[in-house]
Amino acid sequence: MTDAVRPADPVPPVIIKKYANRRLYNTGTSSYITLDHLATMTRAGQDFQVFDAKTGEDITHNVLTQIVMDGENGGQVMLPVPFLRQLIAMYGDSMQSMVPHYLEAAMTAFGKNQV
Repeated sequence: MTDAVRPADPVPPVIIKKYANRRLYNTGTSSYITLDHLATMTRAGQDFQVFDAKTGEDITHNVLTQIVMDGENGGQVMLPVPFLRQLIAMYGDSMQSMVPHYLEAAMTAFGKNQV
């Protein structure tokens, strides 16, 4: 009987700890980093998770949202006002649970169509 070749295990996400003083610590490199570092990691396709150092809570979503808002506030506007209004209006709507899946699928399709 022959053994099937197994695909390589996916690379585990880098673990980032966020401390009360708002500093971010990359446990993989044993160094403090900034939100700009996390934005660069994201653009490079490097997966990471951010945990509150005190509670252990996964705060990745909050940190990624903060990176997006920093970009928006820095003049790199990608989220037009009408889109933001529509998004806000969806909170509490019966379709709210579908929005994240739809947006993820739309961004995946958009990325695949880039040349």
